[in-house]
Amino acid sequence: TVEGFLDGSWSLLLAPLGWIWRGVARIRSFLFARGWKARVRPPTPTLSIGNLAVGGTGKTPLLFEALGRLAASEIKTGVLSRGYGGDEGVMLRNRFPDVDLEEDPDRVRGLAAMLERGKPDVLLLDDGFQHFQLERDKDVVLLDAQLPWGRCLPSGPFREGREALRRADCVILSRVGAVDGNRRAEIWREVDAIRKGLPSLSRVEGDLALRDLRCLADGRVEAASWLDGSSVFLAAGVARPESFRRLCERAGAVVTGVDWKGDHHPWKAVDQEAWVKGYPILVTEKDAVKMEACEGLDIWEVRVDWAFHKGE
Repeated sequence: TVEGFLDGSWSLLLAPLGWIWRGVARIRSFLFARGWKARVRPPTPTLSIGNLAVGGTGKTPLLFEALGRLAASEIKTGVLSRGYGGDEGVMLRNRFPDVDLEEDPDRVRGLAAMLERGKPDVLLLDDGFQHFQLERDKDVVLLDAQLPWGRCLPSGPFREGREALRRADCVILSRVGAVDGNRRAEIWREVDAIRKGLPSLSRVEGDLALRDLRCLADGRVEAASWLDGSSVFLAAGVARPESFRRLCERAGAVVTGVDWKGDHHPWKAVDQEAWVKGYPILVTEKDAVKMEACEGLDIWEVRVDWAFHKGE
């Protein structure tokens, strides 16, 4: 997990490689900004939603929030995604079957495939902040309030240094329920310092909200209040599993044990055999799409939404 790696000695040992990664990322950004590397302009308004970090900021729930608002306005929307792991694509299709989703690590090739089916009214780039080959009208960047900054890969979980925020058109502070107001104000002051000389940004903050739970065995749904006082076991293959734990505990769950795997873990029956029986087992939406109901295990998918706390 991200938390475990950051606490390990490998993070410090790999710090020099992280400095090289950060430098290469800055050079790459500079080359595209100067027009020395070619970019493709989509023929429709384009919004990128991304991160500085490799994951765990709440990007997917925010993407779904944007898709829900666009659908409510009957705006035909296309989404270009890298498709890593496949789980988020399944989630998107389940929630928004009318959205035109194209998954391809080559976003330019993905755009061409999408346009062959028809042009959307609006194009969203999922996790597109570091994908410079496609131009966009606006860049939205999420910062995790618990870990807004850190070392770059492979020493830490960041793809770029904080200076990359100078390219952002909107910064959203996520997981704000885990920190106090003083810390949030401190992060915004750091954002202002990074962007000195650029137009100031609105303070936009939000967090994940537990919507409900769905039983994998029979599909029945329970309200979030069902967790209050319940003893549960947690299993997750996501970038920041401790955030999943905090989400469940805020709803009143009593966590008896956990099974944390790497991000996009391909769950197998052998994994489930090690889980504690006798308690409801809670998994994330990303994990649930790769699982099947297992006899003797009471597995529940925890479904979340994005909730703005300040600005939107």
